[in-house]
Amino acid sequence: MRLDDLPREFVEALFWARRRLVEGAARGRFDPAELLRLAPRMAPMVATHGPAGLNVAPFMVGFAVREELLDETISELRSFLEAGGETSDAARILLRLVYDPERVDPLTLVTHLMSKGRTWENVRATGEASLGFLIPPDEGAYEVKASAEIHESGPWYEYTNLLHDVMHARPGEERTHPWCPALVFRVREIYDKGYRALGRRIFPL
Repeated sequence: MRLDDLPREFVEALFWARRRLVEGAARGRFDPAELLRLAPRMAPMVATHGPAGLNVAPFMVGFAVREELLDETISELRSFLEAGGETSDAARILLRLVYDPERVDPLTLVTHLMSKGRTWENVRATGEASLGFLIPPDEGAYEVKASAEIHESGPWYEYTNLLHDVMHARPGEERTHPWCPALVFRVREIYDKGYRALGRRIFPL
């Protein structure tokens, strides 16, 4: 599965817009205003159900590389963090390793669970979630129905936490909190929830 196999508008809204933000950071021109504008599509509301009842919570999600590239990507991210670097260096390694359309897995998204609360309880019981992305001011909205997996060790656990550290921690410095369990979403269906489509399924067709 390649990015081009998903609906063009969806890929533009979630992948390419975010890549352009990282490109700006790589050139030393990070735009906080643009980050705020993109925030709703970077941090979807994640809905779950199960023993904890219906629950919705925001999560910052990241893109995953294809599984066969996971080990080498983990090694390179770890080496970067050990060596240290500036924000622009972090952005460049993300462009090369993660925001490369030939490397990204368009059907996998990752985040981490900072607490073992209602999302944790529901996902452990049902293995499913629904992610709601808003593209303000009125450019659209998408629902992604996904299977959901919790990883407390192993490659996905490492990748998710290293990805967080490269984006948010200062290389060479101590973390502000310990590593957290990884939450991995495997995309099953995508729905256009904008006011024109009103819930039409756009993937798979």
